[in-house]
Amino acid sequence: MKNQIILCLSILILIQIISCQKSSHLNKGLTNQDITNIQSFFELHKQNALSSDWAADALLYSVDAVRFPPGSDPIKGRNVIQESLETIDTVLSFKPEILEIDGCGNIAYVTVKYSFTSILAGTSEPVISTGKSLMILRKQHDNSWKFHRVMWN
Repeated sequence: MKNQIILCLSILILIQIISCQKSSHLNKGLTNQDITNIQSFFELHKQNALSSDWAADALLYSVDAVRFPPGSDPIKGRNVIQESLETIDTVLSFKPEILEIDGCGNIAYVTVKYSFTSILAGTSEPVISTGKSLMILRKQHDNSWKFHRVMWN
């Protein structure tokens, strides 16, 4: 299942890259402003997580966003994503390190190395998660960026 998800996301990225190369009306790659905006977007995501403000963090997802947690079914839609985030009671630490930002037009992908320590609702023992994630962002009509597809290991 995990390999199928990785394959599907890789195909989506490849299709977008090919369409960007064939399209003369789209810039090749992202602008410097896009990259700056995406970096700021990730800083906001980090601050939302550290304050466990899941309502604010859910707003960083497109209405039709999908998260692909490891070993679980996809989580589809902003409201359901917020519900899943709310199972995290307290975030003790969150250290994302952006490894790559790339894309074209209104699609960007970001790879991140992270460590995340939290306490889940109804528990008292910290849960430590480390790994890498691949996120596909979509530029909105107001030029802001939103998570569209997110997967991690």
